[in-house]
Amino acid sequence: MSQIETVSKKRIVMLLLAILLITIALIGRVIYIQFFLTGWLKKSAESQRFRAIPVLPRRGTIYDCRGKELAISIDGDSIYAIPAEIGIGDGSFQGKRTSSTERLHAEKSAVAQILANTLGMDHQNVLGLISKRASFVWIKRKASFAEIDKLRKIISTRKISGIEFSQKARRFYPQSHLAAQILGIAGIDNQGLEGIEKQYDVYLRGIPGSDQAEFDTTGRHIPQGERRYLEPVNGDSLFLTIDENIQYIVERELEKAVIDTNSKRGMAVVVNPQNGDILAVASLPKYDPNNFNDYPAENRRCPVFTDMYEPGSTFKMFTTIAALEEGKVSLESTFFDPGFLIVDDRRLKCWKAGGHGSQTFIEALENSCNPVFATLALRLSKETFYRHIKAFGFGQPTGIDFPGESPGRLQSLANVKNVELATIGYGQGITVTPIQLAMGASAIANGGYLLRPHLVKQIVSPDGKVKKRFDREVVAQVISSRTAALTAKLLESVVTNGSGNRAYLEGYQVAGKTGTAQKVTKGSRGYSNIIASFIGFAPAENTRMVALVILDEPGCAITYGGVIAAPVVGNIFRDGLRYLNVRPKYEPAVLEKITSEEIIVPNILNMPIGEATQLLKKKEIQYRFIGQGSYVFDQIPKPGARINRNTKILIYFDPEEHYDFEASNKMVLPNFQGCSLRKAAEIVSEMGLKLEAKGAGMAVSQNPPPGSIVGPGRTIQIIFASSENGVQ
Repeated sequence: MSQIETVSKKRIVMLLLAILLITIALIGRVIYIQFFLTGWLKKSAESQRFRAIPVLPRRGTIYDCRGKELAISIDGDSIYAIPAEIGIGDGSFQGKRTSSTERLHAEKSAVAQILANTLGMDHQNVLGLISKRASFVWIKRKASFAEIDKLRKIISTRKISGIEFSQKARRFYPQSHLAAQILGIAGIDNQGLEGIEKQYDVYLRGIPGSDQAEFDTTGRHIPQGERRYLEPVNGDSLFLTIDENIQYIVERELEKAVIDTNSKRGMAVVVNPQNGDILAVASLPKYDPNNFNDYPAENRRCPVFTDMYEPGSTFKMFTTIAALEEGKVSLESTFFDPGFLIVDDRRLKCWKAGGHGSQTFIEALENSCNPVFATLALRLSKETFYRHIKAFGFGQPTGIDFPGESPGRLQSLANVKNVELATIGYGQGITVTPIQLAMGASAIANGGYLLRPHLVKQIVSPDGKVKKRFDREVVAQVISSRTAALTAKLLESVVTNGSGNRAYLEGYQVAGKTGTAQKVTKGSRGYSNIIASFIGFAPAENTRMVALVILDEPGCAITYGGVIAAPVVGNIFRDGLRYLNVRPKYEPAVLEKITSEEIIVPNILNMPIGEATQLLKKKEIQYRFIGQGSYVFDQIPKPGARINRNTKILIYFDPEEHYDFEASNKMVLPNFQGCSLRKAAEIVSEMGLKLEAKGAGMAVSQNPPPGSIVGPGRTIQIIFASSENGVQ
């Protein structure tokens, strides 16, 4: 065999081997594709053949604790386009273009102009959307009914193709401003953005579905093609601890207080101290979550959970607890206040010029005497005092189910010297959040247990099953039940005999503490503004409500928390406790006198003026008109309230006149000389006037003088006795 033949045979063998290897590889590839890539290839083919339009689920409903709707999802139409199918079939573009590309561009431009004019959008933006290489694009979501109706008619008349409508659930808040900062807002894509909507978004949003249709290779819908619809899974519903009625009471009273005191803003929170339920949270200025873009973003914040402030004298109740627990003070302890306390090189002043002189510990708490509580803090030592402060949760988040909670701020223990320790004793040099203060007071009211606050009571699935329940959660027992009961009695004395007397409520045991804290103002040195507050709980035994009201930077003449914040809490307790069916308790003689003089206020809301006045005259109830109109818009006191027979009912007509006292009739000013502060306040309130009280005791002079003709809303200055005693 020649050398040439040998080489040829080798080449043939190599060729056959190569062919064999290629054949094996091809067979292996076929097997791999056939058996291992079947699922992937099927999905890929379907994804090219089927194009899906997302179908958002219905967002879960948010209810109050009694099942009243606070946030719901309602149906609303949205507009989308299928770019590959855009066209106008009324013949207006036939024969005008020789090029199909030019005609298509002209049709899209015309469709874009129609959409822009109908929906109030920019033409170029719309043209860019419908020219995209995409299976579909959103043109406008949450379109109005008028826009949808007008566009449907144009599409039908002009025979426009490629423009479709999709029904999407949109968020709606039926109570408008009520509890708005708590509820938060939801975005256009069904996502929670703020508040409870954000905190529980994973439960509320549900699982999206899709509407799938079959398209050809050019991107056009196949009319008789297969369609698939994947049902969305609706979101879970939330039942909050918020009570809509108590929330309304709190917002109403807070708004009145902010207007009357010309405050920069107001905050309030009401807690059930027995289980940690948040019954109401309010903040002003407010906003409407249905139109949240019409308000400053600042209005959407919930400062009750997110903002820190120096609590001032309200913090003295925690200094009291620490001193009692450590045996540094007793009810028999006495103090002398010359009006200041020297600590190292600093002179710490009392709020009252000249001081309170000799006083017992109970009187010091009633008088809210700064030097006494600075002294108690120094007796405790910083390590001991900090241990009690931290036990109540100050300096750390409460763990409430709300986004963005602030922990407050405690100074580093190493930086706390005698001066800092003394000022913390009366609530300066420490920052807390309103919810921390409310939960600390709740621990006093419930016998010594610090609870974790919560806003959601339970989560319920779309089929009505309870998925999760939030019950009472004890963080720790922070004080003994004996100290808690004793402190509650002391705080009750503050309301009965001391600086918190404007929160006094006949027939109920109200305990509380006033606060008038100085506030550091941005851009200035030192303290230049005031935060007035009052925190209280009622009844003092078997407490049902803890309430904190804060008025930030009041612009009125008197800014003491006991004067402007305490009455707000008293009003909240008055209506709130009656709503909760907590009946007042009176001594037999007092009960007989009250019952004989009281009358139940009838409901005259929305009545014609003639019918309303006839009803009031029949029941021998006095009344006064505010504003002008034909129908009753509002009344104070509210229907069902018990009032003294001599009390006047205020009847409001035009909502804009609700606070416009100048529009009412003039009246003759009585002689207040010899009246107590409480009696004078009742008379002034019934006449629709404002009281500026100075001193204590019995009224000795007034301005304007008796017999003066004044209009409603006028401020009456009354001097009581001759002392300079005031309240803080």
